[in-house]
Amino acid sequence: MDSRGGRPGQVAARWGRAGARAPHAGAGREVAGAHYAAADLIERKNMRRTLLPLAALALVLVAGGCTIEINDGTTPDPGGSSTPSESPVTDEPFGDGSSENDNVSPTAAPPAKAAALTCDQVAESELGSAKVRYNDYPDPIPLTEGRWAGEDGVVVALQPPCAIGDLTGDGAADAVRAVMLDGGGTGKFWGIVLWRNVKGVPAYVGTVDLGDRTPVEKVTISAGQAHVVYLTRPDDASMVELVIERTATYRLIDGKLEEIGYVDKPHS
Repeated sequence: MDSRGGRPGQVAARWGRAGARAPHAGAGREVAGAHYAAADLIERKNMRRTLLPLAALALVLVAGGCTIEINDGTTPDPGGSSTPSESPVTDEPFGDGSSENDNVSPTAAPPAKAAALTCDQVAESELGSAKVRYNDYPDPIPLTEGRWAGEDGVVVALQPPCAIGDLTGDGAADAVRAVMLDGGGTGKFWGIVLWRNVKGVPAYVGTVDLGDRTPVEKVTISAGQAHVVYLTRPDDASMVELVIERTATYRLIDGKLEEIGYVDKPHS
């Protein structure tokens, strides 16, 4: 009998050949260590395959302006728990800003509306501007109490018919008033003047000539249009035959007051 508890032939067959030594504990540890080393190498290779694409993706996202948050924006402390990030926390808005307890700003007040022009106000303004001349005068004509007298004897005087309302579409009330130019002879040339409201100050826009001895009876403004009632005559009538009452309608078109229609009726 062999000292290992079997016959010599059986022991030799068990370990491959007669006389071979049986493996000892140190050899088993070497085999296990080699196995673990091979497994660790495979795991490291797999991690590289996973981490490299993730790193490349992170670089692309950062270059594109994206923000990457880890752990939902929280930072783990040494004990393993998470602490909130330092990003500010905003409460849900409530209120309308009228109370000190509301956390929203009050609604901004709308811009102040320009005060409406007045008929007395335009009587102290000017006829003509740097861009638009009145009756070919090179400079604006300053009015005093609605009148101006030139060195050549010409007198320009505003007439009572006047209307206030929005003609420019900006919500501010403009002014239209009748005017007459007296050249010193028999001619009395009538017209209407439009002043635009610029922050409550009249700014000359233009004049519409109505003709010689065609007195204006009435001026009104509605729906962005000016309605002017004045007396006139047929083309073949004498200057004194004011037998037509004309109601003409005007609208501001391309910066000019243009007639868009009229209605005539007999006048006696």
